Amino acid sequence: MSGLRDGLPPLPRHMSGLAVDERGYPVPFFVAWVDGKPDHRIAEPQAMKCCVEQSRCWICGGPLGRFKAFIIGPMCSITRTISEPPSHLECAQFAAKACPFLSRPHAKRREAGLPENIQRPPGEGLLRNPTAVCVWVTLSFTPFRHGDGLLFELGEPVSTHWYCEGRPATRAEVDASIETGLPSLVELAERDGTAALDHLAERVGAARALLNRVLPELHSPA
Repeated sequence: MSGLRDGLPPLPRHMSGLAVDERGYPVPFFVAWVDGKPDHRIAEPQAMKCCVEQSRCWICGGPLGRFKAFIIGPMCSITRTISEPPSHLECAQFAAKACPFLSRPHAKRREAGLPENIQRPPGEGLLRNPTAVCVWVTLSFTPFRHGDGLLFELGEPVSTHWYCEGRPATRAEVDASIETGLPSLVELAERDGTAALDHLAERVGAARALLNRVLPELHSPA
C-alpha cells in the first residue's frame, strides 16, 4: 500500500489491500463511498450484512478467526453493548492508535454535509469523544435486533487493551473517561426506574473489577 501518511503505526497485513484516502489514511472496509470519495463517518449497510453473515472483519473485510476484537469506549465496557461488529485484534489496535477521532481526545465528529437519509446506528449512542478507548477481545458475542438495526452484546473478555492519544492509556485516564460519561448512562437508566439503576450499578461494579484486574497492563505515557 502506497501513499500512507507519515507517523502512522505499522499497517497490519490484513489491511494491506485497503484503499488510501487523500489524507493518507487507509479506508476501512465498512466505509461508504459518496461521489467517488470515502466518507469515514458513514457505514455502508452492505458491509454490516457481510460482516455479520460471513464473519468478516469490520475494518479490513477479511475472514475472522477464533478471537473477535471490538473497539469500544468506557461506557460500552459497562453496558457491554456496541453497534459495530468485531474486527481482527491487529486491525482494531491499529484503529485505536491511528484513527484521528480515537487518538485525539479533543477531536469532534463532523456532522456537516452528512446525507439527509443517513441511517444512524441503533441504540443510545453518546455523542462525545471518549478520550480513552478499549480493544475488547472475546471469543463470543451476540447480535440482537434493536429498532431497525443491530446491536452486539459482548462476551466475557479474553483480554482488554486500553488506549489514549494513540498510546497505552493510564488508569487515571480511563477512570476520568468513565467519570465524565457515567452521568449520561445514569440519566438513561433513570428513565426506566429503580431496576434499571440497580442493573447499571452492577455493571459499573463489574467494569471496575475488570479494570482492577488489568491494571498491570496499563502504562504511564512515555
